[in-house]
This record gives sequence, C-alpha cells and structure tokens, in this order.
Amino acid sequence: MSAHGLPIVATKNGGPVDIHRVLDNGLLVDPHDQLSIADALLKLVADKQLWARCRQNGLKNIHLFSWPEHCKTYLSRIAGCKPRHPQWQRSNDGEESSESDSPSDSLRDIQDISLNLKFSLDGEKSGAGDNDSTLESEGNATDRRSKLENAVLAWSKGILKDNRKSASAADQNTSTGKFPALRRRKHLFVIAVDCDSSENLLEATKVIFEAVEKERTEGSIGFILSTFMTISEIHAFLVSGGLTPNAFDAFICNSGSDLYYSAINPEDGPFVIDFYYHSHIEYRWGGEGLRKTLLRWASSIMDQKVENEEQIITADEQLSTNYCYAFRAKKAAMVPPVKELRKLLRIQALRCNVIYCQNTARINVIPVLASRSQALRYLYVRWGVDLSRMIVFVGECGDTDYEGLLGGLHKSVILKGVCTSASSNFHASRSYPLLDVMPVDSPNIVHTPEDWSSSDIRNALDKLGLLKG
Repeated sequence: MSAHGLPIVATKNGGPVDIHRVLDNGLLVDPHDQLSIADALLKLVADKQLWARCRQNGLKNIHLFSWPEHCKTYLSRIAGCKPRHPQWQRSNDGEESSESDSPSDSLRDIQDISLNLKFSLDGEKSGAGDNDSTLESEGNATDRRSKLENAVLAWSKGILKDNRKSASAADQNTSTGKFPALRRRKHLFVIAVDCDSSENLLEATKVIFEAVEKERTEGSIGFILSTFMTISEIHAFLVSGGLTPNAFDAFICNSGSDLYYSAINPEDGPFVIDFYYHSHIEYRWGGEGLRKTLLRWASSIMDQKVENEEQIITADEQLSTNYCYAFRAKKAAMVPPVKELRKLLRIQALRCNVIYCQNTARINVIPVLASRSQALRYLYVRWGVDLSRMIVFVGECGDTDYEGLLGGLHKSVILKGVCTSASSNFHASRSYPLLDVMPVDSPNIVHTPEDWSSSDIRNALDKLGLLKG
C-alpha cells in the first residue's frame, strides 16, 4: 500500500508499530476499540493535508523495506554479532581472508544495489518516465540479482575465514581451559527443584549428593544449580547449608538470565560470570522502557478491600539485575495470572519472558530468549557438554518455566511430593492440563516414590541406565 501512496490505519501492537516508526505514513489504533478505528479512517479521509503527508512519507521511505535494503541490514547485523560456532570445534586455520572477500566489500556491493531502488512522490521508480531507462533497468535486473548473490557468497566466505582466525586469538575468559570441569564430567546433575523455602531445597540437594557420593568424590559427576535466585542469594544458601561454591560446576541464576561458574582461582572470588551468555539472550531486551512499563503495571494491581488500597506487587531493586527485573508479591492469591501479564507485554510489542516463582511470591522478567532450559543448551554450544549426559532433577511442579525442563535430549528425575502446592495456584491458570505437555511415557523421565531417600534416587538413576555396577 505504501508503495502506491496509500496511508494506513494499523493496530498499535506487533509488527505495524515498527513499520510505522520507519514510514510514518498513517495512524495507529487500539485493535479492541472499534470507535477509534472508525475515527482514524474518517480523519484520514477528511483531512487532505494529513492524507498528503502520510502519502508522501510512505513513498519516500518505502525503499527501506526493499530486498537490497533487507540484505544490507541482515549482513550488517551478522557482521556485528559474535561468532556462535562451538568453540571446541573451531580449527586454528590461520588463512587470511583476501581483501575482495571481506564483509565490508560485500556490504558495499549491497549498498550500491540499494541505491538503484528509488521512489518518487508518485510511487514510481526514479527515471521511470524515460522509456530507455525503464528498458535498461529491466535488462539489468538479472545482472543486479547475480551481483547480489555473489556479494552474499563473498561475504559468507569472508566471515567464515574471519571466524577461524578469531578462534586462535580467543581471550583467557573464553578459552576452553578456563573451566575444564564441565567438559571432563561423565554426567552432569542439574538440580532445578523449585521449593517454596531454601531449607527444602537444601535438604533435597544434600540427599542427591548422598545418593552419588562415591561418583561425586571421584569427579565423574558434576553438579549445576538452576534456580530463580540471584548469585548473592545462592551464596547465602550455600553458606547456610555448609556447602562451598566448588560443590557445583555452574550456577544458572535469575530463572536463566545469568550464568556463573565456580572460580578456580581464589583471587577471582567464589564465582565467575559468563558474559558471553548475555550475547545469546539479549535479543529485543526492552531495558529501561520495559522496566517502566512493568512498574506501571505493578502500581495498578491494588487490594481494594483494604481501606488505603494497598499495592500488591512491588519492584525489588536489590534482586534485579541488568537482564532480570524482580518483583515481590505481598498477596500471591491476588496476583493476576501470568498469561495476562504476557498478553499485556505482547500488545505493547515488548519481547520478554515472565516467570512466576516461589508460588507467585516472586516474579522475574527476563529476555525472551533466556530460560533455564536455554542455559543448558548454551552449555553445549559453549563447552561441548553432551545434553544426553545431563540429568535434571525437578519436583512435581515448579515455577512457570517448569515444563521447559521436561523432555528433550536430557534425562529427568521427578521427585514426588516436592512443590505440589504450586499446582493449585499459578499453574491452575493455564488453559491446558500440565500432563498434556509432559512426556510421561518417555523413557528419559522417571519418578521417585513418596518420601524418597538417597537409595530411591539411586534406583531412579539405575532405571535411566546410569551408575550401573
């Protein structure tokens, strides 16, 4: 429509918001307000100056959505990204990329092609009134397409060589020798049990440790703690239970928005953060704009039954990080279902992942690509950890990201009687039973009996074909 000079009336959620921000060729309306839709249509028809301005803006900026422009943007974004190839598979090929194969040359080719695509105020290509120019443009269409394909191939060749070259110059924090424990383990046990109190989590952790004490001492089994807590809360949790950070190889914190490792060098402190993980999850992270939207939402949730209308949800700045906004709920029963908050954020084109934790006593808002299950997959990309050698321990229920921890290549052990109260609260708001998304018949999932002990856990591991002999 914009290429033909027509103004638009679109909904102010999703893709139209981004398109209108660039073109500025129409009006945005609330999709649920029929009156505002009708008013916008009448306003465009009645106001000739508004119609002309929207028409002019659309014709002037529509070239930004052309295929050459898309290719240029796509290649520019890839050139700015860090290489995500598994580092243990990278070769030390020192072959230099030639000047003609560099990404900058390919991007210049794309730029040259995009300059040929111009629109006049009448929606026609520049020079379209000249028949000779039109015939020449049609005759060169094949050449331009061939040039575009060659530019993409040249760029791909150049970036592959650059990746190989950069692999040999990896810094100390990203070298595979920095944290060798994850790679040398025969199995990795992921403790992702969501308990209402740290005492229950500590008890479950010690029982799991006891079940595999022999293998743990030998070093064939490593442990990862996956939880909604911050790293400072985890440190306090370990100290209270008489555990050291070295008891775990890695810590997945803040519902999957941060990843830490136990430090090898005492001078580095007890934990070392993996900053490279953030480059994998920061896509479309709302930042300060998202935080302000969440604060407005939290202030609108009030308890109207009390005299002064007490605010139910409050922001917890102490528990918030750069990639996790934490909130506390004073009255969990009055917190809206998680699907309502997710719907609100989607309408405002805010991409994020909302996690209700501790039976709705706490809310973590993290990037849309971040999760505890995503962090496990990242360990494969980062360190070459075999997912089929991971065993994830969970309760019968958990946080709202609980179902993401079930299924997949890893194996799961469900601890009976753990976190059963959560199913009656925020999990009850789902539109489908939890059993519908749990692969209960999978050979990779086993259940412990009620009142389980270390011997029950070992029997469950035997059913999975582990620890035999």
